[in-house]
Amino acid sequence: MNENANMVHTQWAAADAALAVWLEMWNTDSEIARRICSDDFRIHFLNSDTDGSNPGDDVLGAESFARFLDAYRELHPDVVFTEVARAVDGAHGRMLWNVREGEVAAGGVDVFDFTEDGLIREVWSVGGTRAHLT
Repeated sequence: MNENANMVHTQWAAADAALAVWLEMWNTDSEIARRICSDDFRIHFLNSDTDGSNPGDDVLGAESFARFLDAYRELHPDVVFTEVARAVDGAHGRMLWNVREGEVAAGGVDVFDFTEDGLIREVWSVGGTRAHLT
Protein backbone atom coordinates (compact mmCIF):
# COMPACT_ATOMS: atom_id res chain seq x y z
CA MET A 1 0.00 0.00 0.00
CA ASN A 2 1.34 3.44 -0.88
CA GLU A 3 1.57 6.24 1.68
CA ASN A 4 -0.55 9.31 0.92
CA ALA A 5 1.92 12.02 -0.14
CA ASN A 6 -0.56 14.71 0.97
CA MET A 7 -0.66 13.44 4.55
CA VAL A 8 0.04 16.06 7.22
CA HIS A 9 2.18 14.87 10.12
CA THR A 10 1.01 16.87 13.11
CA GLN A 11 2.78 17.41 16.41
CA TRP A 12 0.40 15.44 18.63
CA ALA A 13 1.27 17.23 21.90
CA ALA A 14 0.71 20.68 20.37
CA ALA A 15 -2.60 19.62 18.82
CA ASP A 16 -3.82 18.10 22.10
CA ALA A 17 -2.72 21.24 23.98
CA ALA A 18 -4.81 23.33 21.56
CA LEU A 19 -7.86 21.17 22.24
CA ALA A 20 -7.20 21.35 25.99
CA VAL A 21 -7.85 25.12 25.95
CA TRP A 22 -10.48 25.21 23.16
CA LEU A 23 -13.44 25.50 25.56
CA GLU A 24 -11.60 27.86 27.92
CA MET A 25 -11.27 30.09 24.87
CA TRP A 26 -15.02 29.88 24.19
CA ASN A 27 -15.89 30.46 27.85
CA THR A 28 -13.52 33.25 28.88
CA ASP A 29 -10.56 34.24 26.74
CA SER A 30 -10.67 34.99 23.01
CA GLU A 31 -6.93 35.77 23.11
CA ILE A 32 -6.35 32.01 23.14
CA ALA A 33 -7.54 31.90 19.51
CA ARG A 34 -4.50 33.91 18.48
CA ARG A 35 -2.25 31.22 20.00
CA ILE A 36 -3.97 28.02 18.87
CA CYS A 37 -5.53 28.86 15.47
CA SER A 38 -3.70 29.24 12.17
CA ASP A 39 -3.67 32.38 10.04
CA ASP A 40 -5.94 30.62 7.52
CA PHE A 41 -8.30 29.23 10.22
CA ARG A 42 -11.90 28.47 9.20
CA ILE A 43 -14.91 27.30 11.22
CA HIS A 44 -18.08 25.75 9.83
CA PHE A 45 -21.16 25.79 12.06
CA LEU A 46 -23.71 23.28 10.87
CA ASN A 47 -26.49 25.04 12.79
CA SER A 48 -27.68 28.50 11.74
CA ASP A 49 -28.50 31.28 14.19
CA THR A 50 -32.19 31.69 15.08
CA ASP A 51 -32.52 34.38 12.38
CA GLY A 52 -31.14 31.99 9.74
CA SER A 53 -27.76 33.73 9.47
CA ASN A 54 -24.37 32.02 9.61
CA PRO A 55 -21.90 34.62 10.95
CA GLY A 56 -19.20 31.99 11.43
CA ASP A 57 -18.93 31.75 7.65
CA ASP A 58 -17.21 35.15 7.67
CA VAL A 59 -14.41 33.99 9.99
CA LEU A 60 -11.03 33.75 8.27
CA GLY A 61 -7.95 33.52 10.45
CA ALA A 62 -7.18 33.56 14.16
CA GLU A 63 -7.65 37.33 14.49
CA SER A 64 -11.09 37.21 12.89
CA PHE A 65 -12.07 34.27 15.10
CA ALA A 66 -11.04 36.14 18.26
CA ARG A 67 -13.35 39.01 17.25
CA PHE A 68 -16.13 36.50 16.52
CA LEU A 69 -15.72 34.96 20.00
CA ASP A 70 -15.92 38.40 21.66
CA ALA A 71 -19.17 39.14 19.80
CA TYR A 72 -20.55 35.68 20.67
CA ARG A 73 -19.88 36.13 24.40
CA GLU A 74 -21.42 39.58 24.32
CA LEU A 75 -24.65 38.01 23.01
CA HIS A 76 -24.41 34.94 25.30
CA PRO A 77 -22.66 36.02 28.53
CA ASP A 78 -24.02 33.12 30.62
CA VAL A 79 -23.12 30.27 28.26
CA VAL A 80 -20.68 27.70 29.68
CA PHE A 81 -19.09 24.92 27.61
CA THR A 82 -17.67 21.79 29.28
CA GLU A 83 -15.59 19.02 27.74
CA VAL A 84 -16.99 15.50 27.63
CA ALA A 85 -14.15 13.86 25.65
CA ARG A 86 -11.42 14.71 23.15
CA ALA A 87 -8.97 12.87 20.93
CA VAL A 88 -6.22 13.66 18.43
CA ASP A 89 -5.47 11.22 15.63
CA GLY A 90 -2.72 12.46 13.32
CA ALA A 91 -3.80 15.68 11.62
CA HIS A 92 -7.36 15.37 12.92
CA GLY A 93 -9.10 15.74 16.25
CA ARG A 94 -12.53 15.66 17.80
CA MET A 95 -14.18 16.97 20.89
CA LEU A 96 -17.50 16.15 22.49
CA TRP A 97 -18.84 19.01 24.58
CA ASN A 98 -21.86 20.12 26.56
CA VAL A 99 -23.13 23.66 26.76
CA ARG A 100 -25.40 25.23 29.36
CA GLU A 101 -27.16 28.58 29.48
CA GLY A 102 -29.29 28.83 32.59
CA GLU A 103 -31.46 25.72 32.73
CA VAL A 104 -31.03 24.87 29.04
CA ALA A 105 -28.37 22.27 28.18
CA ALA A 106 -27.28 20.66 24.93
CA GLY A 107 -24.33 18.75 23.55
CA GLY A 108 -22.24 18.94 20.44
CA VAL A 109 -19.21 17.74 18.57
CA ASP A 110 -16.33 19.59 16.93
CA VAL A 111 -14.10 17.95 14.32
CA PHE A 112 -10.67 19.53 13.81
CA ASP A 113 -7.93 19.62 11.18
CA PHE A 114 -4.47 20.68 12.39
CA THR A 115 -1.40 22.18 10.76
CA GLU A 116 1.93 20.36 10.98
CA ASP A 117 2.84 22.38 14.09
CA GLY A 118 -0.44 21.55 15.86
CA LEU A 119 -2.39 24.76 15.22
CA ILE A 120 -6.09 24.40 14.49
CA ARG A 121 -6.67 25.06 10.77
CA GLU A 122 -10.32 24.09 10.33
CA VAL A 123 -13.28 23.09 12.49
CA TRP A 124 -16.69 21.63 11.73
CA SER A 125 -19.05 22.18 14.66
CA VAL A 126 -22.57 20.95 15.28
CA GLY A 127 -24.73 21.20 18.36
CA GLY A 128 -27.54 18.86 19.35
CA THR A 129 -30.73 19.26 21.30
CA ARG A 130 -29.68 17.32 24.40
CA ALA A 131 -26.52 17.08 26.49
CA HIS A 132 -24.07 14.17 26.29
CA LEU A 133 -24.45 11.80 29.21
CA THR A 134 -21.37 11.90 31.39
